[in-house]
Amino acid sequence: MDKMKFGSLFSGIGGFDLGLARAGMECAWQVEIEPQCGAVLEHHWPGVKRYGDIKDCHGSAFLDSRVREWYTPLNGSEYTEEELTMAGILKKLTPEQAEESVRLYDRGIAIGPIAKFYGVSRQAMWDLLRRRTTMRPQKRFGKDNHFYRGGEAADDHAQNMVEYALRIGVLVRPSSCEECGSIPGEMKDGRTKIQSHHDDYNKPLEVRWLCQECHHQWHKDHCSIKEVMSQELSAVDLMCGGFP
Repeated sequence: MDKMKFGSLFSGIGGFDLGLARAGMECAWQVEIEPQCGAVLEHHWPGVKRYGDIKDCHGSAFLDSRVREWYTPLNGSEYTEEELTMAGILKKLTPEQAEESVRLYDRGIAIGPIAKFYGVSRQAMWDLLRRRTTMRPQKRFGKDNHFYRGGEAADDHAQNMVEYALRIGVLVRPSSCEECGSIPGEMKDGRTKIQSHHDDYNKPLEVRWLCQECHHQWHKDHCSIKEVMSQELSAVDLMCGGFP
Protein backbone atom coordinates (compact mmCIF):
# COMPACT_ATOMS: atom_id res chain seq x y z
CA MET A 1 0.00 0.00 0.00
CA ASP A 2 1.32 3.46 -0.91
CA LYS A 3 2.20 5.81 1.90
CA MET A 4 -0.09 8.74 2.62
CA LYS A 5 1.47 11.99 1.42
CA PHE A 6 1.38 15.26 3.32
CA GLY A 7 2.31 18.84 2.51
CA SER A 8 3.79 21.19 5.09
CA LEU A 9 2.94 24.91 5.28
CA PHE A 10 4.93 27.35 7.48
CA SER A 11 7.18 24.36 8.15
CA GLY A 12 9.62 26.00 10.56
CA ILE A 13 12.25 23.39 11.36
CA GLY A 14 9.85 20.53 10.63
CA GLY A 15 8.35 19.52 13.98
CA PHE A 16 4.99 18.45 12.55
CA ASP A 17 6.75 16.95 9.54
CA LEU A 18 8.92 14.76 11.75
CA GLY A 19 5.91 13.47 13.68
CA LEU A 20 3.98 12.60 10.52
CA ALA A 21 7.06 10.96 8.98
CA ARG A 22 7.47 8.80 12.09
CA ALA A 23 3.80 7.86 11.74
CA GLY A 24 4.62 6.39 8.33
CA MET A 25 3.62 9.28 6.03
CA GLU A 26 5.68 10.77 3.19
CA CYS A 27 6.42 14.49 2.90
CA ALA A 28 5.64 15.76 -0.64
CA TRP A 29 6.65 19.43 -0.18
CA GLN A 30 7.42 22.09 2.41
CA VAL A 31 6.81 25.85 2.39
CA GLU A 32 9.09 27.94 4.60
CA ILE A 33 10.41 31.45 3.94
CA GLU A 34 13.13 31.71 6.61
CA PRO A 35 16.56 30.67 5.24
CA GLN A 36 17.79 29.29 8.58
CA CYS A 37 14.76 27.03 8.90
CA GLY A 38 15.12 26.06 5.25
CA ALA A 39 18.67 24.86 5.93
CA VAL A 40 17.42 22.58 8.72
CA LEU A 41 14.67 21.20 6.47
CA GLU A 42 17.18 20.59 3.68
CA HIS A 43 19.37 18.61 6.07
CA HIS A 44 16.57 16.32 7.29
CA TRP A 45 14.51 16.14 4.05
CA PRO A 46 17.10 16.52 1.24
CA GLY A 47 14.89 15.07 -1.49
CA VAL A 48 11.71 17.03 -0.74
CA LYS A 49 10.54 19.97 -2.90
CA ARG A 50 10.82 23.20 -0.97
CA TYR A 51 9.20 26.59 -1.62
CA GLY A 52 9.81 30.00 -0.08
CA ASP A 53 6.95 32.51 -0.03
CA ILE A 54 3.55 30.88 0.43
CA LYS A 55 1.95 33.75 -1.54
CA ASP A 56 3.57 32.35 -4.70
CA CYS A 57 2.22 28.80 -4.18
CA HIS A 58 -1.08 27.54 -5.51
CA GLY A 59 -2.97 24.28 -5.89
CA SER A 60 -4.41 23.13 -9.20
CA ALA A 61 -8.04 23.49 -8.06
CA PHE A 62 -7.48 27.19 -7.31
CA LEU A 63 -5.66 27.77 -10.57
CA ASP A 64 -8.33 25.98 -12.60
CA SER A 65 -10.95 28.31 -11.11
CA ARG A 66 -8.84 31.39 -11.93
CA VAL A 67 -8.41 30.28 -15.54
CA ARG A 68 -12.17 29.97 -15.83
CA GLU A 69 -12.57 33.53 -14.52
CA TRP A 70 -10.14 34.92 -17.09
CA TYR A 71 -11.91 33.23 -19.97
CA THR A 72 -15.47 34.12 -19.02
CA PRO A 73 -16.73 36.53 -21.73
CA LEU A 74 -18.16 39.91 -20.85
CA ASN A 75 -21.65 38.76 -21.81
CA GLY A 76 -21.55 36.15 -19.04
CA SER A 77 -21.70 33.06 -21.26
CA GLU A 78 -19.25 30.19 -20.68
CA TYR A 79 -16.61 28.92 -23.08
CA THR A 80 -16.56 25.23 -23.93
CA GLU A 81 -14.23 22.77 -22.19
CA GLU A 82 -12.23 22.55 -25.42
CA GLU A 83 -11.70 26.31 -25.48
CA LEU A 84 -10.66 26.33 -21.82
CA THR A 85 -8.22 23.46 -22.37
CA MET A 86 -6.44 25.39 -25.16
CA ALA A 87 -4.98 27.75 -22.59
CA GLY A 88 -4.16 25.17 -19.96
CA ILE A 89 -0.51 26.24 -19.81
CA LEU A 90 -1.67 29.67 -18.62
CA LYS A 91 -2.46 28.11 -15.26
CA LYS A 92 1.03 29.34 -14.35
CA LEU A 93 -0.19 32.95 -14.43
CA THR A 94 -2.02 34.88 -11.74
CA PRO A 95 -4.90 37.22 -12.69
CA GLU A 96 -2.58 40.19 -12.09
CA GLN A 97 -0.02 38.74 -14.51
CA ALA A 98 -2.74 38.23 -17.12
CA GLU A 99 -3.73 41.91 -16.81
CA GLU A 100 -0.09 42.99 -17.05
CA SER A 101 0.29 40.87 -20.21
CA VAL A 102 -2.51 42.87 -21.82
CA ARG A 103 -0.90 46.16 -20.78
CA LEU A 104 2.43 45.07 -22.27
CA TYR A 105 0.78 44.08 -25.55
CA ASP A 106 -1.26 47.29 -25.73
CA ARG A 107 1.96 49.30 -25.29
CA GLY A 108 3.46 47.65 -28.36
CA ILE A 109 5.34 44.57 -27.13
CA ALA A 110 4.95 41.50 -29.36
CA ILE A 111 3.40 38.26 -28.15
CA GLY A 112 6.68 36.30 -28.23
CA PRO A 113 8.60 38.35 -25.64
CA ILE A 114 5.54 38.56 -23.36
CA ALA A 115 5.10 34.78 -23.49
CA LYS A 116 8.82 34.30 -22.82
CA PHE A 117 8.73 36.71 -19.86
CA TYR A 118 6.00 34.66 -18.16
CA GLY A 119 7.27 31.26 -19.29
CA VAL A 120 4.21 30.23 -21.33
CA SER A 121 3.77 29.26 -24.99
CA ARG A 122 3.15 31.89 -27.69
CA GLN A 123 -0.08 30.13 -28.64
CA ALA A 124 -1.37 30.25 -25.07
CA MET A 125 -0.45 33.94 -24.69
CA TRP A 126 -2.10 34.77 -28.02
CA ASP A 127 -5.23 32.93 -26.85
CA LEU A 128 -5.34 35.01 -23.64
CA LEU A 129 -4.74 38.32 -25.41
CA ARG A 130 -7.26 37.82 -28.20
CA ARG A 131 -10.00 37.42 -25.58
CA ARG A 132 -9.02 40.56 -23.71
CA THR A 133 -7.85 43.17 -26.21
CA THR A 134 -7.85 44.17 -29.88
CA MET A 135 -5.07 42.35 -31.70
CA ARG A 136 -2.71 44.17 -34.06
CA PRO A 137 -2.52 43.04 -37.71
CA GLN A 138 -0.13 40.10 -37.97
CA LYS A 139 2.70 40.37 -40.49
CA ARG A 140 3.89 37.21 -42.16
CA PHE A 141 7.65 37.69 -42.11
CA GLY A 142 10.41 39.27 -40.06
CA LYS A 143 10.71 40.54 -36.53
CA ASP A 144 7.34 42.25 -36.59
CA ASN A 145 5.60 38.88 -36.80
CA HIS A 146 3.94 38.09 -33.44
CA PHE A 147 5.39 34.58 -33.54
CA TYR A 148 8.91 35.51 -34.69
CA ARG A 149 11.34 33.01 -33.13
CA GLY A 150 14.75 34.53 -33.80
CA GLY A 151 17.02 37.02 -32.11
CA GLU A 152 15.56 37.10 -28.60
CA ALA A 153 17.60 36.98 -25.40
CA ALA A 154 18.03 33.61 -23.75
CA ASP A 155 16.28 34.36 -20.44
CA ASP A 156 13.04 36.05 -19.48
CA HIS A 157 13.96 38.70 -16.93
CA ALA A 158 12.56 42.21 -16.87
CA GLN A 159 15.78 43.73 -18.19
CA ASN A 160 15.55 41.69 -21.38
CA MET A 161 12.03 43.03 -21.92
CA VAL A 162 13.39 46.58 -21.55
CA GLU A 163 16.15 45.94 -24.09
CA TYR A 164 13.60 44.54 -26.53
CA ALA A 165 11.30 47.54 -25.99
CA LEU A 166 14.23 49.89 -26.65
CA ARG A 167 15.07 48.11 -29.91
CA ILE A 168 11.56 48.43 -31.32
CA GLY A 169 10.99 51.97 -30.02
CA VAL A 170 8.38 51.26 -27.35
CA LEU A 171 10.76 52.77 -24.79
CA VAL A 172 13.26 55.58 -25.41
CA ARG A 173 16.30 55.97 -23.18
CA PRO A 174 16.73 59.63 -22.10
CA SER A 175 20.10 61.37 -21.89
CA SER A 176 19.66 62.65 -18.32
CA CYS A 177 19.08 61.02 -14.93
CA GLU A 178 15.51 61.27 -13.61
CA GLU A 179 16.80 61.49 -10.02
CA CYS A 180 19.59 64.08 -10.09
CA GLY A 181 19.18 65.55 -13.59
CA SER A 182 22.80 64.96 -14.58
CA ILE A 183 23.87 64.10 -18.15
CA PRO A 184 26.66 61.55 -17.56
CA GLY A 185 27.51 60.77 -21.18
CA GLU A 186 28.91 57.40 -22.28
CA MET A 187 31.28 54.73 -21.00
CA LYS A 188 34.56 53.91 -22.76
CA ASP A 189 32.90 51.08 -24.70
CA GLY A 190 30.18 53.42 -25.99
CA ARG A 191 27.40 52.31 -23.66
CA THR A 192 25.32 55.02 -22.05
CA LYS A 193 25.63 55.65 -18.33
CA ILE A 194 21.87 56.11 -18.03
CA GLN A 195 20.52 52.80 -16.73
CA SER A 196 16.99 51.41 -16.55
CA HIS A 197 15.74 50.73 -13.04
CA HIS A 198 12.75 48.65 -11.89
CA ASP A 199 10.95 49.28 -8.62
CA ASP A 200 8.81 46.23 -9.44
CA TYR A 201 10.19 43.46 -11.65
CA ASN A 202 6.66 42.22 -12.34
CA LYS A 203 6.06 45.37 -14.44
CA PRO A 204 8.94 45.27 -16.92
CA LEU A 205 8.07 48.44 -18.86
CA GLU A 206 7.61 50.61 -15.78
CA VAL A 207 11.19 51.82 -15.50
CA ARG A 208 13.02 54.86 -14.18
CA TRP A 209 16.16 56.08 -15.92
CA LEU A 210 18.99 56.68 -13.46
CA CYS A 211 22.68 57.46 -13.69
CA GLN A 212 24.99 54.80 -12.30
CA GLU A 213 25.58 56.67 -9.03
CA CYS A 214 21.86 57.20 -8.31
CA HIS A 215 21.09 53.64 -9.36
CA HIS A 216 23.64 52.17 -6.96
CA GLN A 217 22.51 54.48 -4.16
CA TRP A 218 18.87 53.43 -4.60
CA HIS A 219 19.75 49.75 -4.26
CA LYS A 220 21.79 50.45 -1.12
CA ASP A 221 18.67 51.78 0.60
CA HIS A 222 15.84 49.83 -1.08
CA CYS A 223 14.90 46.48 -2.57
CA SER A 224 12.92 46.08 -5.79
CA ILE A 225 9.84 43.88 -5.71
CA LYS A 226 10.94 40.46 -6.94
CA GLU A 227 9.39 38.79 -9.97
CA VAL A 228 6.57 36.53 -8.81
CA MET A 229 6.44 33.08 -10.33
CA SER A 230 3.47 30.97 -9.24
CA GLN A 231 4.48 27.56 -7.93
CA GLU A 232 2.22 24.56 -8.28
CA LEU A 233 1.88 22.35 -5.19
CA SER A 234 1.29 18.67 -5.93
CA ALA A 235 -1.80 16.95 -4.55
CA VAL A 236 -1.47 15.45 -1.05
CA ASP A 237 -3.66 13.47 1.36
CA LEU A 238 -3.01 15.76 4.32
CA MET A 239 -1.64 19.21 5.04
CA CYS A 240 0.02 20.37 8.23
CA GLY A 241 1.43 23.72 9.23
CA GLY A 242 2.90 25.90 11.92
CA PHE A 243 2.08 29.50 12.75
CA PRO A 244 2.72 32.08 9.98
